[in-house]
Amino acid sequence: MSKEMIIEFGPGKTVSAASDGFTIVTDLPDSLGGDGSAPTPMNLFMASLATCAAHFARNFCESRSISMDGMGMKVEYTADPETKQLTKFNYQLTLPEGFPEKYKAALLRAVDMCPIKKQLLTPPSFNLEIV
Repeated sequence: MSKEMIIEFGPGKTVSAASDGFTIVTDLPDSLGGDGSAPTPMNLFMASLATCAAHFARNFCESRSISMDGMGMKVEYTADPETKQLTKFNYQLTLPEGFPEKYKAALLRAVDMCPIKKQLLTPPSFNLEIV
């Protein structure tokens, strides 16, 4: 299956990506010449990992009719100061009061199924060409 994403260079340092009927705009912070008007590509990358995990947590709870009132997630990340490459993601899932003990390990396994994270573990090949 092949899909495409159309990239457009906007004003200043903004760049947009359109796919599946949605357009996502990115910008750079002031310190890098942008206006800080939109998330950076790295912000979106990190958000895709975090929100993917959150969707799996939600699906797990909904499929078992477990209330999500009070459920939350925080993701802390660390980057190498020299290379700026991410070195660690730490997901912290806050469970709602009364969350069944018997489901805790299964919930962690479900969240760990995030296909965005799995994609990093088996990276695709990259090809760049001028057309």
